[in-house]
Amino acid sequence: MRPIYLDHNATTPLSAEARAAMEPFLSGQFGNPLTSHRFGEGPRGAVEAARREVLALVGDAQGATYDVVFDSGGTEALNHVVKGLAFRSLEGGRAGARRKIVIGGAEHYGVAGPARWLGERFGFDVVEVMPGRDGVCPVEGFVEHLDGSTLLCALMWAQNEVGSLQPVREVGRFCRAQGVPFVVDTVQCPGKVDLSGAPEFADALAFSAHKLYGPKGVGALLLRKGLEPDILVHGASQESGRRGGTHNVAGIAGFGAAAHHARTGLAAEAARLASMRDQLWQEISRRIEGAHWNGAGAPMLPNTLNVSFDGCPSSLLAEETDRRGVAISQGAACRSGAVTPSHTLSAMGLPHSRSTTSVRVSFGHANDAHDAHAAADAFAESVKAVRARV
Repeated sequence: MRPIYLDHNATTPLSAEARAAMEPFLSGQFGNPLTSHRFGEGPRGAVEAARREVLALVGDAQGATYDVVFDSGGTEALNHVVKGLAFRSLEGGRAGARRKIVIGGAEHYGVAGPARWLGERFGFDVVEVMPGRDGVCPVEGFVEHLDGSTLLCALMWAQNEVGSLQPVREVGRFCRAQGVPFVVDTVQCPGKVDLSGAPEFADALAFSAHKLYGPKGVGALLLRKGLEPDILVHGASQESGRRGGTHNVAGIAGFGAAAHHARTGLAAEAARLASMRDQLWQEISRRIEGAHWNGAGAPMLPNTLNVSFDGCPSSLLAEETDRRGVAISQGAACRSGAVTPSHTLSAMGLPHSRSTTSVRVSFGHANDAHDAHAAADAFAESVKAVRARV
């Protein structure tokens, strides 16, 4: 059996469209896009074309609402805006009047890490709004912390591990009414979720090319015009002075092509992915006792299924499915012989028995209904093997 890759939320293969867009800038068109001579013309044009494609993902192709800052990916983008807004607000080297940072309780480490670090290093007050058992953070949990001391709010559009879609529109509108910048991690969304309404509520959005069939090592931060976080990477005048360093032209060109493809094929692909996800769950629930769909009932990414299997530690189950040619992601981690529960499922209030036995399946472009059926076979065999071992 050919290996089946079901870990697209971790990374995606480079698409043919992205590869083709990159090729000219890996050899012949090698110029620096900031140079004024002819060797910079092609690279400069590619960077600006990609900028328009990324803006088009959120319905702002003409750049009326946002500026694009190309960078190394989603983690850098989130660090840039969270730390940058905090640094700009410092008073005498410490958190000032606007000292409260409000984030979702199951954010990616690109948000949670800098927020907690800012609290430890500079005295910011970090509030984490915990999700319910469906993986969704309540709107009122954000609203109650919006006041004159709130520096920023951050909430991911789609939770990367469970797949639950968060109420970003509602939270963002309350933030706008209070004049609080709203940061949205959109890394998991392109090609799966319609982002065209973002200008109505989001002040900063983070993207990563390798999550939408583009190359690794390139991404973007979209900033609402007028929002100016402090610079983290000082250098020359690249990206209007917001992020120094010579442009990764090939990567940016591939990112632009991937963004175009994600936007134009959205509706059909989202429906196809959801069909495979639902097929897999139906087979799992029919064939395997003690299986639990984590986050079931919430609005979901169409490609994502997070399941816990009673009596099956995540790491062992992932090893068994891999032996059977099916690649998935484990929710809990085993370090130095101790199992660390999934931080997302723990935040959702699920018991230890669920948060240490969860695995994530995430479908992608190359998968089909046969893969869903083969994955169900692999799970049935793997669960049986793990339960016999523990």
